[in-house]
Amino acid sequence: MNNPTNQQSLKDVSLVIATFNEEESIKYVLDELSQYGLGEIIIVDGNSSDNTKEIVETYGIKFITQSKKGWGSAVKEGIDFSTLPFVTYMDGDGSYNPEALLEMRNLIDTNDAVFCSRYKGGAKSPDDTFIRAMGNRIFTMIVKILFGPKITDSLFFYPMFKKNILENLDLDSDDFTLCLELPVKVHQMRLKYVEILSEERERYAGVTKVNALTDGFKILLGILSLWKKL
Repeated sequence: MNNPTNQQSLKDVSLVIATFNEEESIKYVLDELSQYGLGEIIIVDGNSSDNTKEIVETYGIKFITQSKKGWGSAVKEGIDFSTLPFVTYMDGDGSYNPEALLEMRNLIDTNDAVFCSRYKGGAKSPDDTFIRAMGNRIFTMIVKILFGPKITDSLFFYPMFKKNILENLDLDSDDFTLCLELPVKVHQMRLKYVEILSEERERYAGVTKVNALTDGFKILLGILSLWKKL
């Protein structure tokens, strides 16, 4: 890999990582991120019962135990604790390619938000099953029809925002619906945004905590809830 520190500086970027029992992968994630010179990494943990906390603490990184249940709550708590001008997010399983951070940072100066897509330009995600890929396309189409955001991957939450923008979005969702609420509100507030291609890699270790059927039903309910509110 090229030395990322010789490219776009990320010293003004806060990275939020939500974790839950990621002891098998978080070390690899943090070791890889150490090459990128991020200004701040914030781990928001959902009361892991394994050694996730102990591993993170060896890196001297800010570790927060989330106070309210839900993935969306973890993301919002991380945003609240962030202190730098730009905020981004990734999961703690190693499936996110940090190279995208550099491209997002290059674009965020002239945009309010940058979103990543696994499918932009007809690309495919190597980690997708048929059901997950089809469900994502269906949900993305529904979100476009109901709310209008020009995105191709509504369920891949790998964005970068200006911190002051996030503070004005009035985010409501405490669950995975947050990944839909953010681009919808950015679009409806007529903020400037762009989407880039970024691959989703196989996780370093462990098993996914996403269930295509039950989580798909929750996402559908989340879309309906958003539609009623907006």
